[in-house]
Amino acid sequence: MSMRKGKRTFASRKRKIAGLCAFLLAGVLAVGAYAFTASNTQAEESGAGANTEPVSGYKTTNLHFTLASGTATTAEFEATAETGEAQATEAEIAVFKAGGTPVWTPCTASGSGPIKFTCTFAKALSRTEVEEDTEQETIVTS
Repeated sequence: MSMRKGKRTFASRKRKIAGLCAFLLAGVLAVGAYAFTASNTQAEESGAGANTEPVSGYKTTNLHFTLASGTATTAEFEATAETGEAQATEAEIAVFKAGGTPVWTPCTASGSGPIKFTCTFAKALSRTEVEEDTEQETIVTS
């Protein structure tokens, strides 16, 4: 009987080692998957993006809102294509309360070199909406 008990212990030890190896393999695969997705650069090649982040392929500058009687009905900004990108032809802007949901407004392009975009809001924005606790994001594409 003592021999039998020894065989069970060996088999039990073998299963524990196999389980530990499977756990370690799963950990290695998880780290590899994370490293792969963290290095994914598909967005850099797309020519789309927000604000002046290098991922966008376009640099936006000179964003300003035209205020009249305390409200803004338009916003303007310039977009310059970075090396290897086509000239910007379309853009949208969103002005929204920090943490809120963006509502996108299409913009029209004019000029050459740095393209000037003019965006007309469907609902005029108050000075508070433009200046206090708001975020502005732009999307530029070719």
